[in-house]
Amino acid sequence: IGEIEKSPGANRDISKVIQSFPGVQSTPAFRNDIIIRGGGPSESRFYLDGVEVPFINHFATQGASGGPVGIINADFIREVNYYSGAFPANRGNALSGVLEFNQVDGNSEKTNFQFTLGASEIAGTVDGPAGEKTTYVVSARRSYLSFLFGILELPFLPTFNDLQFKVRTRIDAKNEITFIGLGAFDTNKLNLDIENPDESQQYLLSQLPENDQWIYSVGAVYKHFAEHSFHTFVASRSHFNNSAIKYLDNNFSSENNKILDYSSGELENKLRYENTARFGDFKLNAGASLDFASYTNSTSQQRFYDGQVVNINYNTDLNLVKWGLFAQASKNFLNERLTLSFGLRTDANNYSKSMSNIFKQL
Repeated sequence: IGEIEKSPGANRDISKVIQSFPGVQSTPAFRNDIIIRGGGPSESRFYLDGVEVPFINHFATQGASGGPVGIINADFIREVNYYSGAFPANRGNALSGVLEFNQVDGNSEKTNFQFTLGASEIAGTVDGPAGEKTTYVVSARRSYLSFLFGILELPFLPTFNDLQFKVRTRIDAKNEITFIGLGAFDTNKLNLDIENPDESQQYLLSQLPENDQWIYSVGAVYKHFAEHSFHTFVASRSHFNNSAIKYLDNNFSSENNKILDYSSGELENKLRYENTARFGDFKLNAGASLDFASYTNSTSQQRFYDGQVVNINYNTDLNLVKWGLFAQASKNFLNERLTLSFGLRTDANNYSKSMSNIFKQL
């Protein structure tokens, strides 16, 4: 947390801190895109206590990783593991980078409260015990950017909200379970109360749609500890919904004035099993994953070409089943100053005949 707070210009935003990592390209100040080693902003994968979280920024750009403000609460972060190559075999579907965020546990002895008033938002965090074996930590945040932008007579009024929690239960000496959650609800409305807008304001008001976006990821991680190994079972669900609407001249009086009605969603249900064993200086990790994913899009839009109105109507509903196998072995040398590792992973899905052959994606 200390490094996050001291990072210049990061404003305690973990997404900004990531951009200072080696190999990560810096982006404009209003963007948090994670671009690693010249790759694309959609080529990295993010894990929160072992649960994959596809989106870590407010007002996220669909199909990418970026947005203007990070969702993850910096007070929750215990450590960040960053891989810009040689990804662990149990982290699939990564092309440029993998980032693993590990969170703190709640206080096991007493309940703590913390409230923060920032330059653009208000936030609160509470953590403590929930019985002898369970701890929790919960935070919520809401911005008041729409109030500030209204005073400045800007043509758009954004508002972001987020919620994050972690609950950990140590069932007994050999079993524990952790529940985590991360969610956001963002809106962007037009400021139609500006009196006598200038040309720039008029143009933006005529072009910008109003947006609603909500995101959530929830997951459960169960671990069973044996003498020289431990088993990990992970079940998670992530959902992203994006919508935009626009009326001609911002005239909401009739549905006939609607020139854009866009709605899309991405849903993923994931299961993963891992067995991690240690034999002296050797470490072996092996397991399997099973994902159920869907993508929907409904777009109705009027576009103007050569003085004519062209109606665009587009609908899609794509469902996929994905599965994978992985194994990785590593050994320490020179008093743990050198580690050699070898791993294999193979993935398949039911999109096509070639992709369903698990031996063609090794």
